[in-house]
Amino acid sequence: MPARPFVIGGLLLLVLGLVGEFLVFPTMLASDGGKFEAQITTSDEIDTYNEYDAGDTVIIVDTIARIQYEDGKTSVWLESIGADFEDDIRFRFDGNLLSDFGPDSKVVITFEVVEYASNEVPEGYDVSDSSDRALPADAVAPRYSTQPELAFGGLTALGLLLLVFGGYSAWKGGDKEEDDWGMTPPPAASTAAPVIAGAAPVAFPPAVAPPAMQAAPLATQPTVYPTSTETQLIQCPACQSQLKINDPTRPLNITCPGCQAGMVVR
Repeated sequence: MPARPFVIGGLLLLVLGLVGEFLVFPTMLASDGGKFEAQITTSDEIDTYNEYDAGDTVIIVDTIARIQYEDGKTSVWLESIGADFEDDIRFRFDGNLLSDFGPDSKVVITFEVVEYASNEVPEGYDVSDSSDRALPADAVAPRYSTQPELAFGGLTALGLLLLVFGGYSAWKGGDKEEDDWGMTPPPAASTAAPVIAGAAPVAFPPAVAPPAMQAAPLATQPTVYPTSTETQLIQCPACQSQLKINDPTRPLNITCPGCQAGMVVR
């Protein structure tokens, strides 16, 4: 089985998954708490988000600097913002989350922006009583547990599996030469004649050059004898009889009518 496509594909998926997990998600799909705080504009006690509108989803990736449970709410301060109790922004969640998170826990906070009393606030903060303002407990999750992170993690795992499988296949079939596409070429057919033990070597006749082309002999032209239409007299050598002939064909085989002797007239 060709191993090179698995190695190349696994390496590409592994790189894509790692880049997405540690670069694309935390910097392009999300932001940290400090960047979220920096884009908030406060005027006449009205908060406005410069980079988000009502209905947008905010994803914050950060590390917990301080966590506190009080009156049925869990308050979380983030490292990129600060952990001052009075001045720094904190995020409040319903329920007691101390058993799930603690200082130095890496978390992902997700919420939707809503408009309330001319303010842009996280959904859950749009209530009149400030003591009831809190995000749902599932709005905070451990790092590497959200859907985008799981998708990139799946690509990383798949790439690693393909890379390991391709490496094992290459190691197992390392004695077989592969072409540029990872295919093992078929063995070359032997052109030498098999050698039979004890048999006399076979002598092959030298190559015989094809006979040179000879010019076709000219057609034999028939001998043309002079023709004559005049009557001729000849004498039979046997009986001395006079014979008349007017046949133009030469040589002429005739038989003497008197003695039946044969003769040739030229």
